[in-house]
Amino acid sequence: MFHRLITKYGLATHLALLASLPVAIQPFVSDRALGITILWLSAFAIMWLMVEPSILSGEHLSTARERVRKELVASPLFWFSLIVVAFAAVRCWNDGVALRFDAAQSAWLVSQPDLSGLPAAVQGAAFLPFAVAVGTVSLMLGILYGLGLAARLSFGIVFSFLMGVGGLAVATCVCFEMEPLTSMAATDFSPAPHLGTAFGIGCLVAIACGTCAESRKWTTARFPFCVAVAGNVAGLLFLAPSLVSAGYLAVSIVLALFGIVIVTRTASAGGAARCAMMILLGVAIAVSLLVAYAPRTVWDAKVKGLDATQAFPETYRQESEILGRASRAVWEDSPWCGGGIGSFPLRLKFLADKADWSVLKPDVASPSNGYWSLLAERGILGCLFLAGIGVFLIVVWVKHLVGAILYLRTRDDAFPFPFACAPVVWISLPVLVLLGLEAVADPVFSGKTVLLAAVVGIALPAASFPRKPRRQTPETDQEK
Repeated sequence: MFHRLITKYGLATHLALLASLPVAIQPFVSDRALGITILWLSAFAIMWLMVEPSILSGEHLSTARERVRKELVASPLFWFSLIVVAFAAVRCWNDGVALRFDAAQSAWLVSQPDLSGLPAAVQGAAFLPFAVAVGTVSLMLGILYGLGLAARLSFGIVFSFLMGVGGLAVATCVCFEMEPLTSMAATDFSPAPHLGTAFGIGCLVAIACGTCAESRKWTTARFPFCVAVAGNVAGLLFLAPSLVSAGYLAVSIVLALFGIVIVTRTASAGGAARCAMMILLGVAIAVSLLVAYAPRTVWDAKVKGLDATQAFPETYRQESEILGRASRAVWEDSPWCGGGIGSFPLRLKFLADKADWSVLKPDVASPSNGYWSLLAERGILGCLFLAGIGVFLIVVWVKHLVGAILYLRTRDDAFPFPFACAPVVWISLPVLVLLGLEAVADPVFSGKTVLLAAVVGIALPAASFPRKPRRQTPETDQEK
């Protein structure tokens, strides 16, 4: 019995830990420690995927292992992911970009790496991006190929619960005015990625999976559901720009109403009422922390951030223009592979004049536009690899959407589409839209761990559509 539980939910729990723990500990540890943590979790996730994947109905463990291996080898996404990891590994190894003094010219210069023309980085700056690339690939492949339906639902609940615990911890630290979290919470749009975006994605996953668990009458999921909503909303409100928070909360309201309707159809009106109460309680806890206990500077920043003219003042626009011009110059110098991870602040010293520095902050490290940030440091190839993963996942989502429509139209007992699908399948498009819009004013894609949360918000929906069972057995609810 215990081994069956491990086989069924062990991989899901470990993948949830991989997706959530780096986000929770990011403000408190160094980049190297964070990267090492992600690599260890990824290594165990890959091992678990190969050795103990979810067993579908009618399978033995040996046939489940063989199924996973065959699906991975046959998947273009798997081979593309290997190329992405190889690209990140080369960039991590080729870390010779540095600021040095040239005695012959009596001037400071930005030195080139040993292998000029290949992906590069400032020494030590590419280790964490490499670890995140490995973690993202491990997480994505584990969700798509290693989990059954019940395991995917448990993954979403555990992931959002752990994220919620991290969000409540972050909010508590801000309320006690602990740095650097208090400064991060009091900062709106700026040339720095915001951790709150990951909690926004966690909020959507919490509502989608929590309502689905209630429709299945999983009573043990109710407490984690409430904590997940409270913590993720708190992390979103405290650490994301106000307009970004408003966007995720608006989508969360629509998703919550949709989920409550599904619970009413599949379970009972009482279950729908419980869902509504847990969501409202979670939101009330998060809002109470912000209103009653947050420092005044944080509260004032959040209120001002709701006004677009306050969120984007004249100084922000001037700074964005200077950084955009500099990032374009960096990209044009190395269009395919970019100037290298961490190289933008070094090159900015030579591209910005005295008048520019009267506007810029001395510690600016990135353009305020997320797309220019990617192009300047990672080049066209780096952007294509990142976009390619998103395109592959959307293709999988569309493929499974079409398959669900063809399958459900043959079932007389199916609910009208889209109410026959779990709420989680509909969150990928809002996540992509919100990330794309935020990147216009915030370097969200350069965030240390936001890609781990983003891949959950896209891969989990792609894998969660109803599908025709492989074998007609009494346990078809365990089918992938």
